[in-house]
Amino acid sequence: MDPILLSKVLKHYKRIEVQNEIVNAARNKEAVGSFEGHGYAKRPDTILYPNDVMEQVKNGVTSFHLSEETWQNPQMIAVEMKKHEYDKLRIGWDLVLDIDCPQWEFAKIVAWLFIRALKEHGIDAITAKFSGNKGFHIAVPFEAFPETVQNIPTKDLFPDGPRKIAAYLLDYISNKHVIVKDNKVTFGGRFSYDMKELEEKTHKTAQELAHTYCANCGKTTKTDTRRQIQFTCPQCESTIIGTEEEQYKSCPKCKIIMERSVTELGKKCCAKPKHTTRFNPLAIVEVDTVLIAPRHLYRAPYSYHEKSGMVSVPIDANRILEFEKKEAEADKIKFTHKFLDREEARSGEATRLLVEAFDFSARKNQRVREMEDVEKLEHAGMHREFDEILTAIPEKFFPPCVQLISRGLPDGKKRAVFIMTNFLSSCGWDYDKIEEWFKAWNSRNPEPLREQTVLGQVRYAKQQRKKILPPNCDNNAYYKSFGICKPDQFCRYIKNPANYAIKRARYSQRDEEKGKKPAREKKAKKEAKKAKE
Repeated sequence: MDPILLSKVLKHYKRIEVQNEIVNAARNKEAVGSFEGHGYAKRPDTILYPNDVMEQVKNGVTSFHLSEETWQNPQMIAVEMKKHEYDKLRIGWDLVLDIDCPQWEFAKIVAWLFIRALKEHGIDAITAKFSGNKGFHIAVPFEAFPETVQNIPTKDLFPDGPRKIAAYLLDYISNKHVIVKDNKVTFGGRFSYDMKELEEKTHKTAQELAHTYCANCGKTTKTDTRRQIQFTCPQCESTIIGTEEEQYKSCPKCKIIMERSVTELGKKCCAKPKHTTRFNPLAIVEVDTVLIAPRHLYRAPYSYHEKSGMVSVPIDANRILEFEKKEAEADKIKFTHKFLDREEARSGEATRLLVEAFDFSARKNQRVREMEDVEKLEHAGMHREFDEILTAIPEKFFPPCVQLISRGLPDGKKRAVFIMTNFLSSCGWDYDKIEEWFKAWNSRNPEPLREQTVLGQVRYAKQQRKKILPPNCDNNAYYKSFGICKPDQFCRYIKNPANYAIKRARYSQRDEEKGKKPAREKKAKKEAKKAKE
C-alpha cells in the first residue's frame, strides 16, 4: 500500500467514533473489507467489535462494505445455497438507492427528487449519506415495510423488491417531477435548463436525454424504415407479398406478370397515437439498485473512499442540495446524522411504495406482452380480432372473484381497478356505466380510493378504444394475491374471468331459448287447430 494512503487510512479508522459507527451499521449484515478498491476480502465476514475494524485495516483493508440484506447469522451464508435456504436465513433487507452521477450538480438534484418522491409516498424514515465520490445513498430501513405483500413475506422479496421500487421511482419522478417543454427541461419545478445547455453539461445528445413516446400504448417512437413489397395481378387482383430483391412475379392463376408496389410502413405505433416527450433520468444518473443481485454490497457509513480520499458520511436528507464535498474530508466529518435509523421507522409506512412498485411492474409487463403480441401478428401480416360483446352482461353472471371484488376490498384495491376496467369493458359495458359501477364500488371499500385514481384508469382505457381482457386466473400478481380467488365448479373450465361471464351468459340464453321453443310450438299448434275449426 502507498505510504501516504496507509497513513490517511490509519488516521481515519483509529477514531473510536468511526469504529463504533461501522460496528453499529454492520449489525446482522455481511461486512466485507476491500483492498484499495481492488476486490474484496473473503466472504462471508462480519464486524462485531470496534477492534475488528483496526485488525482488518492492519491487514490491508482500506474500506468496508455492507450487505443490503440482514441475516440471522451472516457467517452461515454459502455460495452454493439455494433460494429457499437464503430466504430461511434472511431476516430482512434495507432499501438502499445508490445514485451515482458524474455531474455533481445533477447528482444532488436527482437525489433530492428521490427523497421528495419517497416523502410523497408517506415515508418519513428516510436517511442519506454521501457515497464518498460521485453520488449519494438514499435509504429506507426494512422496519418501515409491511410484513407481507401479495401474501409473500416481504423479507423474501430480495432482490425483486428493491429492483421494482427503483424502476417505479424512476418512472414516477420522470413523469411527475421532470417536465420537457419548449426545448427546456425543468426538474422539480425549481431547476430549468435549455436542452443545448443540458447536452453540454452531461455530454449526452438530446435524443438520449429525452424520449418521445406514445401516451396511449407506452411505446417509444422510433422511425420505422421498413417497406412492404406487394405484387398485384391486374386481371384477378390477387396479391402476393414479395421481397426487396424480387423485381417481378407471375400470377399463379392467370400466368401473367403482376404489378409491383412499395408501401412505406411508417412509424404509427397504435390505433390512436398520442406522442409526448419525457425526460430519461438514466441518461444522467445510474441507480445501481436496478441491477442488484443477491448479497449486493454498498459502502459502509464512515468508510474511506480510496479514489476520492473522502469519507462516506451520513448527511441531513432534507439539506441534500446544500451539501458540499468538502464536508466529507476525513478531518472535517461530523457524527450528527444516522444512516438507516431503525428506531425512527414506523412499521408499514413504506407499504404504499412497495404495493405501487409491484402494481407498476405488473402493468408494465402486461403492456410489454400486449405489444409483443401485436408486433408478432403484424409481422405475420395478421390482425388481432376480438369477439366483442355488444350487450352488457348482467352482474349475476360474474365469476366468484369479481363478485368478491364488488363487495369492497380492504387490500388490493388498485389492482382491482385494473382488473375490473378490463373485465367490464370485455363484458360489453360502456365506459359511462363502468364509471358509475366504480363510484358505487369505491363507496363500499373500507378505505375508499381517491376518485382520480379510480376513474383515471377507466378514462385511459376509453382513450385506447380497444378491448383488453383482464389478467388470466393463473396470474399470481392478481386474484390469489389478495384473497379473492374462490373458484366454483364452473371455474375449472375457463382461464379468464371475462370468459366465465361470457360463457355463463350464453349458456343461460341458450337454456332460455330451449325453454321457449316448446311453448312457441304449442301455441302455434293451438292457433292452427283453431283456424281449421
